[in-house]
Amino acid sequence: MRYEHVVSRMPEALKQLISSQTWCASYIKEGVSLPDLLTDRKYLLRLLSHLSVDEKNTLRLILCAFGCESFTNAALEKQAGLRMAGAQVAIGLVGLRRAGVIAAFRKAWGEQLFVLPEDAFEAWQGLLFPSVKLKTTVDENALELIPAGSTQTIGSQEEEATVHPRGLAQQLFHFMVACSQQSSLPLTNKGTLHKKQILKLTQHLTLPNDLLRAAGITYAFRDIYDDGAALMLEMAIRMGFISGQGDQLVMCKDAFLTWLDDRYESQQKALYGVWRQLQLPAPVWLQHGLAWMERAETGQWVELDAIVGAIMDCCSEYDQLKEADSLSRALFSCWIAPLSIFRFIELAADKEGGVWFRWLISPREEWESEAGISDDPPNVTEKQSTSSSLYVQPDFEILLLPDVSLRTEWEIAAFADLKQTDHVRTYRMTKEGFYRAWEMGQSSEEIISMLQENAYYDIPEPITITLRQWGEQTGKMHFEEVTLLRCRSSDIADALLRNEKCQPFLRERIGSADFVVPKTQLPQLTKCLESMGYNPKSSRKDESDPGVNTAAKGSYGNQTTGLFYSRDSIQLYEMDAELPERDGLYPDMRDIPSSWLQDFRSYHGSTRKEMIRKAIEWKSCLQLRKEGQNRFIIPRSLREERTGWILEGLEELQEIAWSGEDWEEMKLILPGINDKDI
Repeated sequence: MRYEHVVSRMPEALKQLISSQTWCASYIKEGVSLPDLLTDRKYLLRLLSHLSVDEKNTLRLILCAFGCESFTNAALEKQAGLRMAGAQVAIGLVGLRRAGVIAAFRKAWGEQLFVLPEDAFEAWQGLLFPSVKLKTTVDENALELIPAGSTQTIGSQEEEATVHPRGLAQQLFHFMVACSQQSSLPLTNKGTLHKKQILKLTQHLTLPNDLLRAAGITYAFRDIYDDGAALMLEMAIRMGFISGQGDQLVMCKDAFLTWLDDRYESQQKALYGVWRQLQLPAPVWLQHGLAWMERAETGQWVELDAIVGAIMDCCSEYDQLKEADSLSRALFSCWIAPLSIFRFIELAADKEGGVWFRWLISPREEWESEAGISDDPPNVTEKQSTSSSLYVQPDFEILLLPDVSLRTEWEIAAFADLKQTDHVRTYRMTKEGFYRAWEMGQSSEEIISMLQENAYYDIPEPITITLRQWGEQTGKMHFEEVTLLRCRSSDIADALLRNEKCQPFLRERIGSADFVVPKTQLPQLTKCLESMGYNPKSSRKDESDPGVNTAAKGSYGNQTTGLFYSRDSIQLYEMDAELPERDGLYPDMRDIPSSWLQDFRSYHGSTRKEMIRKAIEWKSCLQLRKEGQNRFIIPRSLREERTGWILEGLEELQEIAWSGEDWEEMKLILPGINDKDI
């Protein structure tokens, strides 16, 4: 869940409460939005300076133990362990909610859930763990590239998976081309594509069979779709290229063409954004690893062990991790390996067997563009690379070089069939492919012109002759979609012909009482017939064009969910806007003597026990003075023995067991009330 979703569901009173706070009031007056205030590092740095010690410690605890996963109050208190008292955690959580940092939701049965929205995770990680540094190198000669798809981890080498050298964007392109060449994409009663059609759509995919399972992603209809087919459908749906329309899927061509107009790196970056979103909210260790990886500059080699070490620094103090080796294997299988297969990153090994990675895309720019920082204008780089980028062979094959844009390849795929996909893609022109293009409105001269503009050398003469011959053959006859107007009698048909307004729309009379009407002129004819007193109706339901969906014109990206089960279940619950008052954490506080909170005193043994029990009840703290030193204690229990009683608790991460005679004076500490000087 992101802050924009949280703010959109936030009651106005809570928005006003957050906006009126000292740290952000001036920014709000300048027009800065709440989502920007709560995600931008420069604003969060100021907020950090306004947080209390308990609020900072609680936020660090959340970042270490949960990340962007939802949590309960009890789970948060349990994770505090030896470090914080329950009241300190509760006070810190209330303060973070008032600042807008943490959002609260409530299940139907009343249980509260809390969450740190994912788009602030990276900024808070950098602010709370500033000392973590990544190990990089510029000496590429000391590294040996690991083939994409290799399942190599630290100290092992296994069989390589077959992958496409150009990455995920190229594979999604082939999938969408196959979709566009189907007459329709009907769904079964279960809501899935037919198996034969799935085989046609995925015949050019090269993805490992266990890709999604290894990444911890689950999806519907596993008995119908393999991992490759499910991933392509999910990507197409979330990018807005495909949508459901009744009992079929339809291609949203405008959104797809908009994506094709981008540079290839931008196309890859958009898909990385979808893949990243599919992983969130991830286990906390993976969230930290993901954020640290995205800090690396594009093209810069970073040691994978450095990422593992950074994760350990962020999570180990709260027992979220066990061993570095097991963490390395988990990180590789569920995150590193898929990024390599999709060609988002490149891997290499050093002489000692250590694994390094570097980005082939600029992942952080994707999130910057969402915040309003635009990338390079689409079309510019791609358009420059479309000239002289392919070879037309005498055997009707077309060879596309690696730098050919997907938009150019889309134009080639309209009239040629893919034979081989690699860095160099091979297409073959066939009569069937030409007919397919002709049905979409392309002529032989347009195809020849397109090839001449993009070919390195002149097109072989036999190719142009054959294309023109095919064009002559296809133009001699064609099917045309028309509507049949059927009259009940010949008298009615004669009356229509005598009407000057209706007569131009009646193209041809068939028999005594029927007319052929062009489909495009049907609305005008209908108005004329209604003005004559007739009420024509269709004998069939009006069906929209199955190949067009204008719901996503001119845009793409995260349009809707598809087959994959969402990990972000908290969005299903109602937002809890009620903020507890700090005094509510200490019921009946007025019933205790004020001196317990104000002064150090040497109380009687019975009073000491009463203060300890009250501290345990409120999950608060005690400040004890022993041998002239003040000791801060988190009490856990009061144990009665024959020889006296024992206070058991925690002091500076250490367990203590003191008798009532082991300190001179004491004071009850209530976080948020009298703990400012501690």
